[in-house]
Amino acid sequence: MPTDAVKGVRTNAVSGAMTPREALEKMVAGTGLTVIQDEKTGALGLRADPAVAKNADSRPADAPAAKMEKTETGALKLETYTVLGSRIRQTETEGPSPVSTYDRDYIRSTGAMTLADFLNQIPQTYSGIAFGRASTPNELNPEFGQRNESSFPSFNFVLQSSAAPPGQTGVSGVSLRGLGSGSTLVLVDGRRAAQSGNGNRATDTRQGFVDLNTIPLGMIESIEVTTDGASAIYGADAVAGVINIKLKKNYTGTEISGGFKTAEHGGGRERNGSIISGFSHGKLSGTVALDYYDRQSLKASDRSFSKEQNHSAIARGTLIATGATAFGRDYRLNFGFPAVIQASGGVVAGEFNAIPGVRVVFVPAGSATTPTVAQFVPATAIIPPANVVNASGQRRMNTASYLDLIPVSKRTGFSGNLNYKIGDRLDAFASYRTSDTKSNTNTQPGANSITGGFGTAALLPAAFNPFNQNVNISMVLTEWGAQSQRVRTWDDAATGGLRGKWGQTWEWELGGSWQRQKGRQITRNFNPAPFANMLTAADPLQRFNPFIDPSAPGAPSQAALLETLSLYPSVVGISTVTGLDFSANGDLYEYWGGTIKMAFGGSSFRNEVDSTAINFPTSSLTPVATIVALTGSQTTKAQFAELQLPVFGKDNAKPLFRRLDFNVAARHEDNGRFSKTVPKYGVSWTPVQSVLLRASWSEGFRAPGVTEYLIATSVATSTLTDPRRTPASTSGIAVTSGSNPNPLPELSENTYIGAVYEPSFIKGLSLQVNYYDTLQKDTLQQISAQNIINNEALFPDRVTRAAPTASDTALNQPGQITALNRVFVSFGEVVNRSLDFVADYRLPWVQYGNFRVNLAASRTLEATRALAPGQPPVVLEDDTASPPKWKYNAAVFWRKGDWSGSAFFSYQDGFQSNNSGNSLVANDTAIIYFPTPSVAKLDLRLGYEFRNGIWREYGKGLRVNVGVNNVFDKKPPFSDTVWGFNAGLHSQYILGRALELSFVLPL
Repeated sequence: MPTDAVKGVRTNAVSGAMTPREALEKMVAGTGLTVIQDEKTGALGLRADPAVAKNADSRPADAPAAKMEKTETGALKLETYTVLGSRIRQTETEGPSPVSTYDRDYIRSTGAMTLADFLNQIPQTYSGIAFGRASTPNELNPEFGQRNESSFPSFNFVLQSSAAPPGQTGVSGVSLRGLGSGSTLVLVDGRRAAQSGNGNRATDTRQGFVDLNTIPLGMIESIEVTTDGASAIYGADAVAGVINIKLKKNYTGTEISGGFKTAEHGGGRERNGSIISGFSHGKLSGTVALDYYDRQSLKASDRSFSKEQNHSAIARGTLIATGATAFGRDYRLNFGFPAVIQASGGVVAGEFNAIPGVRVVFVPAGSATTPTVAQFVPATAIIPPANVVNASGQRRMNTASYLDLIPVSKRTGFSGNLNYKIGDRLDAFASYRTSDTKSNTNTQPGANSITGGFGTAALLPAAFNPFNQNVNISMVLTEWGAQSQRVRTWDDAATGGLRGKWGQTWEWELGGSWQRQKGRQITRNFNPAPFANMLTAADPLQRFNPFIDPSAPGAPSQAALLETLSLYPSVVGISTVTGLDFSANGDLYEYWGGTIKMAFGGSSFRNEVDSTAINFPTSSLTPVATIVALTGSQTTKAQFAELQLPVFGKDNAKPLFRRLDFNVAARHEDNGRFSKTVPKYGVSWTPVQSVLLRASWSEGFRAPGVTEYLIATSVATSTLTDPRRTPASTSGIAVTSGSNPNPLPELSENTYIGAVYEPSFIKGLSLQVNYYDTLQKDTLQQISAQNIINNEALFPDRVTRAAPTASDTALNQPGQITALNRVFVSFGEVVNRSLDFVADYRLPWVQYGNFRVNLAASRTLEATRALAPGQPPVVLEDDTASPPKWKYNAAVFWRKGDWSGSAFFSYQDGFQSNNSGNSLVANDTAIIYFPTPSVAKLDLRLGYEFRNGIWREYGKGLRVNVGVNNVFDKKPPFSDTVWGFNAGLHSQYILGRALELSFVLPL
């Protein structure tokens, strides 16, 4: 084996009975070396893992199994391998793009039990943008999906919050650099993963995203992340980078693993279990994996920071006009239960005839039957701003016991793969995976399930109440409960093909793939229209009694009666992707500078989306379903080529030029609506042995996904201001909204500059810095009708005017606007500039074990968006609409004999403003909100391996890990929302301190 691979490495002490391979694996565990074995001779060897040697974001990854060949002298020769960021197999440990690899051990060390939870911890990812083109679905953010760029639900003074049902729950995406889930390409085993058929509903355009919840964490072998623009290598959507998820394969034996996490304060318990088994029999080998995960819900009432919804004593900012402290809102419902009764009419207007001088009474708590008039409790308090006793606000209700901070979830998954060696130079392969994901998210009672809806009390005639006069009833229908949303997603994917060798160095692969994802979402809403009839039904069994306390012992249940008023609108989205792809790579030509390497290939993918929405009006006595079915498809054909041109290398190194490589890549895509060719140019330069400098420039693009073509066209009549006419106000303008059938692709330019430094005088230390500059142009969006009119010169084909009248001509003005086209338009720019820092140090002192210290950090330098015509770019740094200025993870790994441990410290910088959060906590002309503080937490884990078994070799090889997540029980910072915090930013702090237990048992 090459001596450079093991030079300076201190291995672990090994003792006991084990096979040679087991002994070697124990020796090099945690050193960055991987054990490899010749398939024919069984000879063992070592190689340095590229993901660890210089790109130190992770523990050693089990990279693709490398084969060895014997030279004429009998020495073992290590073959090349493939890493993300280039289609060309590399012989150096670093390619032209920065790549971070996270293996199973690293993932386990973070305590993450879902893929979304793990990816959200990476410094380069950010899912805190609640709405708009840069947003990302996040199942742990209860604000997500309530609105998009141009739609905000109205504020409800009964609910004291946004009057909207759950928008989009149970799904999670990922976004690199805060550029949105539509600008991050997700691969599974190197092939595109199907996007959700429902699209991201927090965006006007319904950008596509890959639902991470459909990929169980227990099925994953490793994760590769490249944070450089890669459209020229991998195609559209790779504007911000690529995440490649590698599933478990090439495994021999059987292994069972499981995990359990429980919170000190209760709720949100998680557990998972998986089994993987692999075999190799002659020419046939294969692996199968089963995975299970479930999670309990966590209610807002179970946490101190969210259980109290009255924030009127909590300072939230400063009033601009006076400088005085601004306090939070009272988010309790204006009405609670039992009911509040207000007189209507009467001998003295607004007073009860039977209770002179009284306007409002309470149904006494604990009433299992209708009380007598004397038993009702008079209300005497005047609730500001009213100057008399009114029902509103008399009996307020805290809804924290209804709200899910963490929704219940259950997920199962299966994956399997087979490989058959047809000959020495030809293999056939096949794989299949499937998953079933379920979740249910509960919110507070909706406006409609408060009697009368949106705060108007229900009128109850005299004949149906004990007061002998008309009264108004106000109450929350607690027996109906909360609005909720159930989501279930089925995902199936299959691949198959051939891979082989040609000549001395060329390898090729031909594959076909199919994936189908079906997502079903059912929302539970309340229809208030029939409720008045239910109060006065002739049949007593069908009549609702508002004069009892439903929580009282012995009170009759009216839940079944109220359930007849439930509506269940649904959305079913089916996304199907079928594809064929071919790729080849190898040595092209040998010349004085070295070997020119090349990769090329092509693909054809067809993406089909079928979406069916069933809606019901919420103000109809007999609601009739409205069915909207949309179907779309898109076939994309692509060809790519990549060249690696060495100028200096091992054989012709010169002073200051130990290595110099140039990389050139290009990709052409055609989806029928448009075609685009984008290039990428890169250089890698090693002036001295300890320094690697590299840079690249590339163009990229984001092609609109199929879901972005499926927004139904609608026409509405509006009154708008026309600055070119007098009078300016113009009514009757027909405004058309919806998808653009022929949009342009979003173009991008990416500049990357990086350096890796491994000082020879400090063995085991690796330092890395990477600079990224991303510019997106012609972003697909929906511009307001008024903004289009104000900038008519930019959009001349979108404004339709009538011919000028004689009076128009006399006033020297154009004709009146009659129609306006507001369908999606390609316009505007997005800029993101950032720095990444990586430090990794393997301490040379081994007296107390092997220590490794790692730091991975991301620093946002600039984030601007110029999306509104006629307006300057909006600076987003220090606002939640862009990633934080600093986000980093610091970790210490330790291993000594059978013991191992880790400490994780994660930090996220604060924000000066919160314009992407809930609209009620965004800075406005009246209030400057306090900044969002930075957050940090520490996780500790300790592991032990029972190498010789627990008892009489039972449990041999069992590895057990225990840990404490959020050691200091840090809570999410206050935000003046109904939840009491911003879950888009601080979802990892919801549980508080949590205890973890996990195990891995080889069988």
